Amino acid sequence: MNTAYRTHKNRMFQHYSVFNSKEEALEHPYPEMNKEEWTHVCDLFTSEEFQRRSAINKENRAKLKIVHTSGARKKWKCYSCSTSQRESHTLKWRFFAEVLGTKAGYVRGLGCSVRSVGSSSSVSFVDLSRKLEEARLQIEEMRARQLEYEALLIKRSDMEQTMLEHL
Repeated sequence: MNTAYRTHKNRMFQHYSVFNSKEEALEHPYPEMNKEEWTHVCDLFTSEEFQRRSAINKENRAKLKIVHTSGARKKWKCYSCSTSQRESHTLKWRFFAEVLGTKAGYVRGLGCSVRSVGSSSSVSFVDLSRKLEEARLQIEEMRARQLEYEALLIKRSDMEQTMLEHL
């Protein structure tokens, strides 16, 4: 929610920054915003506190050599935390999906309005597990046949040797 607010505020400020003065900006309000609300927003953008914080933030961003959004964490710590968090996060969602099921056509955790193609993951999970079991059975059968063929090859080579000895 905070990201949506910051993004909206940034878009309003970009719209405000196009104009040379506050009066000119007041004549051209932000789309889908009435003049009274736009007046309050313009007052915010022209306030001394906003201007002071904006100047400080510009200076601080100019000092950065590497731009990242990790906060106070060290880079290596952020990476190691993110991998362990990702692993535990995926396990939690797997259990969640197994227990409660999934909504057909929706991919959880991939952002706003991302839709999957095909059926729900619980149905596809059942199908995939069934196919996996069938593949395992086929592999076992093939291994058994391979062992039989190897035994037959050994018998054949033994028979050929005995035939050669008798000749």
